[in-house]
Amino acid sequence: MYRKTVLDNGLRVLTTLMPHTRSVGVGIFTGVGSRYETEAERGISHFIEHMMFKGTERRPDAQQIAEAIEGLGGVMNANTNNEVTSYWAKVG
Repeated sequence: MYRKTVLDNGLRVLTTLMPHTRSVGVGIFTGVGSRYETEAERGISHFIEHMMFKGTERRPDAQQIAEAIEGLGGVMNANTNNEVTSYWAKVG
C-alpha cells in the first residue's frame, strides 16, 4: 500500500513500508527534460543532472557524495530524458 502526501508547497511524496526488507530507496522525479528546453537551453537539464553529484556545501566534492552512499554499500544514479529528470539512491 502506498501513501501519498502533498506538502504545503505542492510537492507530492509517495511512501510505502516494506517491513520485510532491510534497505531504503529514495527517488526524486522532476518534471524537466529536453522537451521543455529552448534551442538556447538545449542540454541544460542533463548538465544540471550531472552537476548535482559534483558537490554541496556539506559535501564539497563528488567523492564525499559517493562515499556517503557507497560507503554504506549503496548505489545511486540519475538520468534525464525528454520529460523527466530523476535521481535515486538505495542503501541496504
